[in-house]
Amino acid sequence: NPDSSSTVGQASHVRVLCWVMTGPQNHYTKAIHVKKTWGKHCDKLVFMSSKADPDLGAVALNISEGRQQLWGKTKQGFKYVFDNHWDDADWFMKADDDTFVVVENLRNLLKDFNTTDPISFGHNFKYLGGYFSGGAGYVLSKEALRRFTQVGLKNSSLCKEDDGGDEDVNMGACIKKLNITKGDSRD
Repeated sequence: NPDSSSTVGQASHVRVLCWVMTGPQNHYTKAIHVKKTWGKHCDKLVFMSSKADPDLGAVALNISEGRQQLWGKTKQGFKYVFDNHWDDADWFMKADDDTFVVVENLRNLLKDFNTTDPISFGHNFKYLGGYFSGGAGYVLSKEALRRFTQVGLKNSSLCKEDDGGDEDVNMGACIKKLNITKGDSRD
């Protein structure tokens, strides 16, 4: 692994893993278009679903589909990328299958930040204590991913344990309790 601090200031060296939340019903109506467009610009692209699809690149998570399961799916998605793709990227972005991202702009934003610092970026809503819009997507530094999966998910006083509830609000509360800095990634 190259030292992440050596890549500060060089957008072309910012490695971004993009994981996209989807469901079987959207694999070939929404997710495929992410794969054919902006997903190509990610260093690694993984789709999180309840059904595996090797052609798409979808991983089957052990969770039911549905809006009230998004928090559980998000926790499992980040845990999956931590366990399986830690060395593939320096930044880990969660997006939905109807999100569009200009990955080059994201890299340009991230280039001046050290991935060993606990930081996250997204569109911040101040309501309910502050949280990133889940639909717009958000990105965690390597240290933020480590804290979330290895500290927060193992302590129910930091991150909500059950899988129900609003993913973005729950993630916002968890990020705050984990002392992960929130930045604004809007262009």
